[in-house]
Amino acid sequence: MFNIVIKETKEFVRDKTNLFFFMMFPVILVFLLGNLLASMDKSEETIGEIKIHYLVETENPYQVMAIQSFVKEAGDGSNLIFEEAKNLKTARLLAGKDEITAVVVFAGDPMEIQVYEGTNHIKNRTVGAILNSFVQTNKAITTVMKTSPETFVNSNTIQKEYVVQKDLGVKRTMIDYYAVSMVSMIGFMSVLVGAGAFVGERQDKTINRLIITPQNRVYLFLQKILGMVPQVALQITVIMTVSVFVFKAHYATTLGANLYLFFMFLVVTLCMVSIGAAIGIVIKANPMAVIMPVLWLMMFFGGTYSKEVNIKGLTNLMPIYQIQQAAFDLSVFNRFGKANTVILICLLIMAVALALGAFLFSKKEEER
Repeated sequence: MFNIVIKETKEFVRDKTNLFFFMMFPVILVFLLGNLLASMDKSEETIGEIKIHYLVETENPYQVMAIQSFVKEAGDGSNLIFEEAKNLKTARLLAGKDEITAVVVFAGDPMEIQVYEGTNHIKNRTVGAILNSFVQTNKAITTVMKTSPETFVNSNTIQKEYVVQKDLGVKRTMIDYYAVSMVSMIGFMSVLVGAGAFVGERQDKTINRLIITPQNRVYLFLQKILGMVPQVALQITVIMTVSVFVFKAHYATTLGANLYLFFMFLVVTLCMVSIGAAIGIVIKANPMAVIMPVLWLMMFFGGTYSKEVNIKGLTNLMPIYQIQQAAFDLSVFNRFGKANTVILICLLIMAVALALGAFLFSKKEEER
């Protein structure tokens, strides 16, 4: 087993193409894209006026008071304007014509928020962020009301110590964005490494030697995959280390969160390697020519190369988009939920891919 691990690692290190594209190239992109596209990360230059019409359809007096307080404090009368609408249908027509940014309906008890957006996706995301802030604050107020109602006696405001704005601890930049997205990219592209492992054996005329070996083929297939673990770990380590210590990028704010982020990327990469290995047993063509166009399109529409690429109903369906969102959620907010989901799904997919690959390899006949 260790002989195969050593063999796979040596072959990876000796191949200058692998070293460049899977280790040096992503690091270079972190620096180039992070600096060249830094000027695009200025939302105040592109948002402009936000005009929101809102309707209050809840009878809960506490919720009504919270909504009224929110629109009064949030609206500045110049760039962010809240106006109470009289008719939902009319307001929706205005949003459809982009005469207003959005229509927001506060309804029900517990309260639900319905948003009817315009066509400007940048403004729509801004509205979503504003409303999310209100929802989170409202949850905090509701919690205080349930646990310490005396706080609100003869007071319409909440004491400062109950609701505190969270400090992210670091000013995020485009370098930070690409430090995450490039590790995601290299993990996603590792499907080529997995495919190349068996395509390479075929091209080097050594595939038959593997097939006729007295060892169990399933065990042999799993050894080949295991042999790629060191190089996968090395790739992620190099990209993350250089990004942090050379380009001053930030990942998570704690050592534990960074280690978990590393683990998530490791699982994602090994999952893609397993998928690639199963594909590599079947195809005879160059995996770069067959797989790369599909990967590139998925990464492009997933926002890997630019955060400005966000197509509603398409971008959020891209697997790499979900991986990136999990990484950002862990890095910026120290939340592990999405990362846990990504890890679980990748482990399940990896198990299926390994089982399929092992089955295909066990049934493979000698090539002439």
